[in-house]
Amino acid sequence: MARTRTNSLRYIADQLPSERGAVIVELALVLPFLLVLFAGIINMGLLLREHELVQNAAREGARLSILPQNQVAPFNPSASVSTIKQRVVDYLAQSNITITTAQVSVNQAVPITVGSITEYGSQVTVSYTRSLLIPATGYLPFGSVTMTGTAVFRNLY
Repeated sequence: MARTRTNSLRYIADQLPSERGAVIVELALVLPFLLVLFAGIINMGLLLREHELVQNAAREGARLSILPQNQVAPFNPSASVSTIKQRVVDYLAQSNITITTAQVSVNQAVPITVGSITEYGSQVTVSYTRSLLIPATGYLPFGSVTMTGTAVFRNLY
């Protein structure tokens, strides 16, 4: 019986070692990296969401601060900075972000120059520190992230 090309290829293929377990080994090697990558993507998405909320809270506080009834001055004893700060804290509490009024600063005398005219505005700054999603990040150079949101609006008074 003459050996054909097809038969000789089968003979060579039968002599090679089987690779049936190689796929499982490769999966075991790659899976931890894929899981860390997936957790990092989720963590980054949560950080971006919370940074947007912190920035929106600063805007909310600045909008409240620019109103004439909230001008902190001797002729307006009912207005207080603590009311503005509490509005920011309440805004973030709606999204399950807990901060204190000490993490909010309000300045109602920020100069804003437009051309040759100087107006005054209110600046609200919110600072929020959040730990990362993966608690075993002690091996990485970061363990928590501090987000800051700042908004400046021209006063209406």
